[in-house]
Amino acid sequence: MKVLGIDPGITATGYGIIEDGACITTGTIRPKKKNVHNNILTICQTLEELIDTYKPDCVSLEQAFYHKNVQSLIRSSELRGAIILTLLKGRMNIVQYTPTQIKLTTTGNGRASKKQVRYFVERIVLNSKRRLSSHATDAIAIAYTAMRKMNQPR
Repeated sequence: MKVLGIDPGITATGYGIIEDGACITTGTIRPKKKNVHNNILTICQTLEELIDTYKPDCVSLEQAFYHKNVQSLIRSSELRGAIILTLLKGRMNIVQYTPTQIKLTTTGNGRASKKQVRYFVERIVLNSKRRLSSHATDAIAIAYTAMRKMNQPR
């Protein structure tokens, strides 16, 4: 099973594709435009290209969480909506997990720190100390969570 994990962000969106527990590609989409809507377009076009190239069986997103800044919440929601529309147009199966579920699946502790999640991703999934952006690390953790959850007996 091949899973694409996405960590959405207007200025930096992380992605990671896992197949059979191994990361086959990862990165961070960093749009260069100052216009938010052009950034959303760039992110969605890049995700379309990744889907066309790697043909994942499923796409996993982190569920939206509370933002203190209302403007950030609005921008984040616009991006999430555009990403979900892009995925639906590509006929992708979409699953979403809370930050607590992702931390619990990757580290065994639902209240783990970002540093603990990074350690897991670098050592277990990537099998190296390769430094990634926090967005790419989160995206791999999101994909790993989806892969594990889908392989669990019900």
